[in-house]
Amino acid sequence: MPLLPKAHRILERPLMEFRPFGKDLQGATIQDVSGITVRANLEYLEDVITRRQGSEAAQTALDNLVALLNERIPDRTYHVTVDFLKNPWNSYSYEFVMFLAEFSVQLSLQDNFHFNLGREKFLSPIIQILGRPFSITQIYRLFPYFVEKFTKGALKPEVVSVINGYAVMRLQFSQSTITQFGPYLRGCAERICQTTKATIAEVPARMFGRPASTIQDRCCIAEGAPYCEWVFTWEPQRQPILGWILGGIVLGLITLATLRVQAPNQPWWISAGFSLLPLVILPLAGRLWGDRLELQERGKIIQEQLESAEQRHEELREAYLEQEHIVVEIRRRVDELTMLHQLTLHIGSTLDRETIIGSGLKAIVGSLPYEHAWAALWDSHHQFFHKIQAEGISAHREALVRDVRIPLTPQDLLYSTLHTQQCIVIEDIQAILDQCHPATRQMLADAGTRSGIAVSLISQNQPLGVLIAGSHHLRPIPITEQNLLSTVAHQMAIALDTALAYDEIEALNIGLETKVHERTAELQQANKYLESANDRLKELDRMKSQFLSHCSHELRTPLTSIKGFTENLLHGMVGPLAERQHLYLTRISANANRLTRMIADLLDLSRIEAGTIRLAHQSVSLLELLEEVSQELLPLTQTKAQHLTVEITGESLSVWGDPDRLHQIVTNLVHNAHKFTPEDGRIWVTACPAPPDHILLSISDTGPGIPQEAQANLFQPFYQAHRVPEIGTQGLGLGLSIVKQLVELHGGTISVESQAGEGATFRVRLPAECPSTLSSSPQSGHEPPI
Repeated sequence: MPLLPKAHRILERPLMEFRPFGKDLQGATIQDVSGITVRANLEYLEDVITRRQGSEAAQTALDNLVALLNERIPDRTYHVTVDFLKNPWNSYSYEFVMFLAEFSVQLSLQDNFHFNLGREKFLSPIIQILGRPFSITQIYRLFPYFVEKFTKGALKPEVVSVINGYAVMRLQFSQSTITQFGPYLRGCAERICQTTKATIAEVPARMFGRPASTIQDRCCIAEGAPYCEWVFTWEPQRQPILGWILGGIVLGLITLATLRVQAPNQPWWISAGFSLLPLVILPLAGRLWGDRLELQERGKIIQEQLESAEQRHEELREAYLEQEHIVVEIRRRVDELTMLHQLTLHIGSTLDRETIIGSGLKAIVGSLPYEHAWAALWDSHHQFFHKIQAEGISAHREALVRDVRIPLTPQDLLYSTLHTQQCIVIEDIQAILDQCHPATRQMLADAGTRSGIAVSLISQNQPLGVLIAGSHHLRPIPITEQNLLSTVAHQMAIALDTALAYDEIEALNIGLETKVHERTAELQQANKYLESANDRLKELDRMKSQFLSHCSHELRTPLTSIKGFTENLLHGMVGPLAERQHLYLTRISANANRLTRMIADLLDLSRIEAGTIRLAHQSVSLLELLEEVSQELLPLTQTKAQHLTVEITGESLSVWGDPDRLHQIVTNLVHNAHKFTPEDGRIWVTACPAPPDHILLSISDTGPGIPQEAQANLFQPFYQAHRVPEIGTQGLGLGLSIVKQLVELHGGTISVESQAGEGATFRVRLPAECPSTLSSSPQSGHEPPI
């Protein structure tokens, strides 16, 4: 993965990708950075903001820091608190520490936050005490040891060279740390580099009271180098014994000169001996004095180390005691959760109310510090408590209280508890006995209750009863016990509510079964009646169809004669006709034709309903079909000066169907358009391909349109829309119904689009080729002529 420039910080990563503490995904303990380092970070942030804005602002900043960190930790299990971060015994991943470092910079408003942090906080008192016996040079040689102590292999320090007053240090990252930083390695390296070199430079000042070392950067990972390297220089430490030796030499020379002046006759070797005495005595005295001072200093160091060790011992002892307390609390919570789990399993597997209450009471007496417990159910209809169950009292007394009914008493403990969702803590039962109902008072006295707690059994805001747990001793009841007992009561209330609901459902089921049997008998009787009526209707429908068929055949014979004789008269076969005679015969012929069409429609409808109609499918040229229909209806449209237009898109369009029935479909639709189109109106017949493998045929007119409310029933037999055509063109309302059924027999669909006053358009969609649904239908056999 390419590395980003150091200006890109790890906060650009939306969430932490590694666990912040505990164990990693491979099960190894996370200990990249010591908790001492994190605590120093928080303490310095707190100091900075306290100096600038006060202690309240500092505490707010720490709370904000924790909130920002928790927003970036995806697993809520690893969310932290201020107290947790100040615990020096924790260890963290380097990714987490860098998120904390960046947020600290933001909250402190200091760009050099980490450099100052290293100068002021990272040389902890324990390190200062441990390093006092050593010289600056020795401490710098121990640099890798101290880094390893607080980073556990996450950083790889190296001492290149150290002499008195001069040191070269180098720092690299482990592969694990590099993996955690990812593309933000350079930005993280800059923060770590600033803190580390500031800490090293402060060694002379913090431990020996000398000026801090000067720093010279040679290279840095933040700039693309493979490691960070610095040069530190400081004032060299001088050996005090040299001063004593020089002093001894000077004093010896003075002694020699004095002897030569005062006793010039004395032998030279005696004068030389006396002059050598200061040279021996003064260095020895200086060494003794230095040893004395060193012993005093070491005594102070030992005392400081003892005090530090004592302080650390106290911290460890307090941490151990706290840990013991936490273990006890965890054990208690585990016991409570186990009890709740077992109780939930037990009461969740039954719908018996006595079992539910008994299980809850046994759990309270068996797992909580109460010697007895009892519960009473509330009857809201009769306004009294009843069905009392108890645990922890004698069997005789338990049998007696089962049948006790405690009526509504406003000041009674049971009634007061029933109407509150909070626990009622009874620290001394004597304080409330006078306000209790005699039955309640007797039960408390028989059980030996001296203190206790009362909780209401409420589910879905409906009071179901009261639960009371009592103790034979006067004792305070902690909030944890109150919360636990409330949880037990809540679980019992839910189970009781479920049991009550089941009882109600059972009662309803019994009543419902009775009603179902009654309704079933009624429905069976009604079904018999409907079957009889249906058979009768089928018979009537058959008789109707038979009547229409016979009637149509019988009417066509005399109607054919009437038409024939009328046409003979109109053609002058019996002589010339007067004008009025010709008019009357024309009307007779027109009405005979109209009656013929009605009879044909009735015959078609009866055959379609009877299922006796047969189609002779073949490929039909759409151009020839439309030209034939338009030529047949052209004289009819000319009577009203109407314009009939036929348009076909595409070449060689064909339809798969019965030629005669297709001709009937198109004729009926065009004739229908002619009827409702006024004089000098227009009728369009268009055809075009409709993928896949279909033909779309549209017949439009400029008539008065079809109302929306009439379109739903337009294709029903004998239905006529609220349109009034010209006199003499009314029909039976069968044309569109026959068209729809013929289209569907061809495997097609028909629809209508119309707005009142804007004409109407009928769209017919027919298969262009033989569809699979029609391949098995009869392929031949025209219906017999009538």
